[in-house]
Amino acid sequence: MSLGDAVSRRLRSTNARERLEAARYLANHAKAGDAPAIREALARETVSWVSGALRRALEKCSPSAGLTTPSPLPSQVDRDDFTEDFAAEVYAEALETTTAQLLHEVEPLVGSIKLAAEGDIPNYEQSLTKTFVDRLDSLLEALSRLRRAASAPKLEEFDLSVFIDDVLAELVLVPPMNIKRAGPDYLVVVGDKTLLRMCILNGLRNAIDATGALADGIDQAPITLAWGTTNKEAWISILDLGIGFGGSLSRAFDIGTTTKEGHLGMGLAITQQSIKSMSGRVVLVPNQRGARFELRWPIARET
Repeated sequence: MSLGDAVSRRLRSTNARERLEAARYLANHAKAGDAPAIREALARETVSWVSGALRRALEKCSPSAGLTTPSPLPSQVDRDDFTEDFAAEVYAEALETTTAQLLHEVEPLVGSIKLAAEGDIPNYEQSLTKTFVDRLDSLLEALSRLRRAASAPKLEEFDLSVFIDDVLAELVLVPPMNIKRAGPDYLVVVGDKTLLRMCILNGLRNAIDATGALADGIDQAPITLAWGTTNKEAWISILDLGIGFGGSLSRAFDIGTTTKEGHLGMGLAITQQSIKSMSGRVVLVPNQRGARFELRWPIARET
């Protein structure tokens, strides 16, 4: 059996949440040699959500053994298994599966509409149709990010300071906008770099938007990006001195919630699901001026 010890142990656990964690990880990372162990786990599994993830894992490592069409979402869960932690895993599994099915059906349609419109509509590049098609493209991209956020994390060790430098290199700042770094130069943490990159970029872009909306004094309102660790957690904090958060904190992380015209309202929802996938949390704190956006997640791998 080629599965890692931690994954194998979770597949055999009496705790449904641990089995679902392992199954969802395998749904994204299974290899051909894992198929026998996955079949064995599937044969003894009694919880429908775990079985569904195991079937996707089997399809991942052995396509001919899987289903040719998306499997339906499980309709019920044993109440004895439905703890709060398990509920969070079920939500993530449902979110990932649903967005995958939606993208599978809708992406080809949008592509066909775009090709047809380019051929049928004069001056397509300047047309209102292109504006709406581009908005559909943006929605599909956001759904793809949401699906990635809900997937099982791929954890690795890395230097957080170097990683943050790489993320900052993706941003284009227009003076006098500036970002101040504040953190140790060498700090090894464990996390999913793809998920963290989405989280940090969303926090920074929100801070940049809030700062750029100031009537004046942008040069006196630097954005501070800080990072560090406690004995249990790694953390990243983004502090801005912009116009502040004007929405409802209780709904800030709901899908579709936004205070910005023309935005889809997916950024904070994707951020929350991304950090939850790493067993972490995100905090948004409005200040008298500006806001603080903070990410926290476990400093080490679970054993």
